[in-house]
Amino acid sequence: MKTIIILAVCIASIVLCQAGIPISHTMRHDDFHPIKEDWHIPEYEYKYGVQDPKTGDHKEAWEHRHHDLVKGGYWLHDADGTKRIVEYTSDPKMGFHAIVKTEGHAVHPIHYGIGGGAGGI
Repeated sequence: MKTIIILAVCIASIVLCQAGIPISHTMRHDDFHPIKEDWHIPEYEYKYGVQDPKTGDHKEAWEHRHHDLVKGGYWLHDADGTKRIVEYTSDPKMGFHAIVKTEGHAVHPIHYGIGGGAGGI
């Protein structure tokens, strides 16, 4: 059975080589051409946010895309009391680029548990 499979692969490789069809090809960005029929420019936009005083969950996110350019960002309150702000862009030439900022000062509790034991001091 192995011999038959190896023989079939060899024959297929010979046929492909004689036909001028490459066996493997690394695709590049230049190799892709959009189909003109029913082709549209990708475009979307969204924004959402959460403000929950009971759980302390406060965050917002947004993003919009036009063709190959994507811009977005989000912010959230981290557990240490700081606010993390991220803004990003992405496009075919520059790739993904994010700028991360932190506002405020981190506050850590002195004791992590009550009465010692595992996880406590």
